[in-house]
Amino acid sequence: MNLENWKIQLRKGLLELVVLNLLCSRRRYGYEMVQLLKTMDGMAIREGNIYPILARLKSDGLVEIRVETSPDGPSRNSYGLTDQGRRHMEEMRQHWERLSVSIEAAIKGELG
Repeated sequence: MNLENWKIQLRKGLLELVVLNLLCSRRRYGYEMVQLLKTMDGMAIREGNIYPILARLKSDGLVEIRVETSPDGPSRNSYGLTDQGRRHMEEMRQHWERLSVSIEAAIKGELG
């Protein structure tokens, strides 16, 4: 088993949950989210990788995009959760909490 491949696949699987949670508190810019992800061990991605994730979340109805004009440069997109996105994020969060408790029990040898 290739450990690096496993880590990459795990990160890909968790990115949607993390991005939705980053948007839970307030609207954010793509670059801002990339910088926040870089502070999380194992979650760093390049700036160009965030936009396909955000586009998919938008097409799924979970995220809305707002174009914001700037007097100092080009317009920028900010991203926020839709009501459906909040519900989806909460369901994902609850599932993650149950799953992480079970995984922790397995790691500690507390199953069976």
